[in-house]
Amino acid sequence: MYSASRWDFMRVTRLNDSGRREFVIDQLLGFIRSKELVAGSRLPAEPVLSEMFGVSRTVVREAMQSLQATGTIRIEQGRGTFVSENPLAQPFNVWASMNAHRIAELFDVRGILEGETAARAAAKRTQADLDEIEATLAEARQKVEGTDWLGALSCDVRFHRAITQAAGLPLLQEMLEVVMPAWIEVTSNVTKEKNKAERLGLVLTEHADVLRAIRASDPDAARIAMRRHLSNSWARRIRNDQSKD
Repeated sequence: MYSASRWDFMRVTRLNDSGRREFVIDQLLGFIRSKELVAGSRLPAEPVLSEMFGVSRTVVREAMQSLQATGTIRIEQGRGTFVSENPLAQPFNVWASMNAHRIAELFDVRGILEGETAARAAAKRTQADLDEIEATLAEARQKVEGTDWLGALSCDVRFHRAITQAAGLPLLQEMLEVVMPAWIEVTSNVTKEKNKAERLGLVLTEHADVLRAIRASDPDAARIAMRRHLSNSWARRIRNDQSKD
């Protein structure tokens, strides 16, 4: 006999009509968005979910298969079902990998969104925001000096994320939190860069320009610096890809 008592924090609404599989998916995604289920969390067993949601085990199984297909959860044989790392970004990761040929468009989209984000950050940032951006840039320099390329890429994501945080617009932050790790990985291609140290040195200089504008509370300068950084990144990407031919 299974009991759902240990999962009481996951309060669900029972469904009495069609769309049961989508209902289970929506409910679980809601728990992830609200941080009631975080990366690495183990989901209740199939019979418990069936009881909680008031649906058959077949419906639960189909919902789990859909979430696994998008990378939101991972199913480990003999251990259970777990929430993936950065689960809400997984569907976008799949999309990004299928649309890598549209990288020019992606750079344009980044320029529009992140340029305005930097401008807003310059106008809205707090000292705490500024400290976080500066600390991330300092750590990135250490990673580059230590030839820790993947660590430098992680700092790149955190730098852009910190600027989004400083913009003070929660909805924008939530949106970019989903897409930013994937689109930085797709557009930077740092692990395949031939001259990693040179390329990352230029990125650090451009990041410093963005930081300088945000520190000066100059929205126009921040917008220009961010768009210049992304334009330069696109040019570097083209040169690197052409050198492989």
